[in-house]
Amino acid sequence: MDLKVILKSRQHPSELLRERERNRALTQSVLDRQKIAVVGPFPPIRSGIAKHTEAVARAFEAREDIEVRRWGFSKQYPAVLYPGGSERDIVKGAQTSGVAESLSGPNPLTWRRTAREIQLWNPSTLIMPAWTFAVAPALGWIARQVSASSSKVCMIVHNAYDHESHRLKDRLTSWQLSAADRFVTHNIALAKELETRFPEKPAKVFPHPTFDDVPVATGQLARRSKLELLFFGLVRPYKGLDILLDAMSLVTRDDVSLTIAGEFWQHQEETQARIDRLGPDHSVELLARYVGDDEMAELFDRADAVVLPYRSVSGSGVVSLAFHYQKPIIASDLPGFAEILRASGAGWLFKTGDAADLAATIDRLGRDDLAGASEAAGRSARELTWSKFVSMILCDDENAGAKI
Repeated sequence: MDLKVILKSRQHPSELLRERERNRALTQSVLDRQKIAVVGPFPPIRSGIAKHTEAVARAFEAREDIEVRRWGFSKQYPAVLYPGGSERDIVKGAQTSGVAESLSGPNPLTWRRTAREIQLWNPSTLIMPAWTFAVAPALGWIARQVSASSSKVCMIVHNAYDHESHRLKDRLTSWQLSAADRFVTHNIALAKELETRFPEKPAKVFPHPTFDDVPVATGQLARRSKLELLFFGLVRPYKGLDILLDAMSLVTRDDVSLTIAGEFWQHQEETQARIDRLGPDHSVELLARYVGDDEMAELFDRADAVVLPYRSVSGSGVVSLAFHYQKPIIASDLPGFAEILRASGAGWLFKTGDAADLAATIDRLGRDDLAGASEAAGRSARELTWSKFVSMILCDDENAGAKI
């Protein structure tokens, strides 16, 4: 006879009754779990949005009251809209476990198939990011189909407009956003914009949570100067790298090194020419390529501060990475940066587009300033968790986004 049967046969009737009640409660808890569908890019797609969507899905999966399914992109953009290298991180390899890569942005047939799969599963809520016009038709169409089946649609809005704005781009983005029942975003300015454009749709705010699944640095990169600065991420005109290089030519101190690390979609030769004109007295290292997580960790570890000289912004995952590695931030005084830095004390603001003001900010930085801002970044990292973020998405913690 099976050992479990023998042991159960020796149980007191009251023990058997309690066990039945426990099993009944467990079965009921499984039936009561809320179904959440998450649609968007996931690793090994190479982007901050993919990392963000992955972190959101993992935070939902960590909850016992939630059942999660993921639908991801096998391909996001047609080649003409993605002038960089591969969309996928070849180091990470195949698709992320648990992700149905059923969706291709350029292929409407996959939109229908993905929407149908989600409808058949019948989630209570569909979560998806909104960040670029290029995938807005696919995500907007899926949102409308799933919403018609009684599921609610919550969009995590990273950008309400494309950074290089155009009437057609803006119309496509608005078409996706109009399919949402509600919004979540990472800064107040963007939430106010959404409330103005879509007054019938509520918008909540929670600062960008801190990425907590990135590698630990080994400290293998040697320091080159007393002050190490880092510009990190995909290089696009709105990110203001040219402003930073102009500021480097104006900095009066001689103990500064700058590392630029990120893939270029355009203007790489122009950037190299700017660096060459700075001459040998200015230490600038250009890593003009996609940087994997292990190398990223070393670059952040060596840096004393991360520079974000953007011309426009509605959110940035680089802030989250800087907080994780407890690195201060020097950023333009755009609302998306000003909110978090003024509240946290984790860095300094300069006038947007003003290279002279940025240079003056760099000249003023001392070791005590950096140490204090580093501590503030660490405090923010501990406070801004993904579990709090998803609680706010589910509306079961109304105050989750109140602190920074």
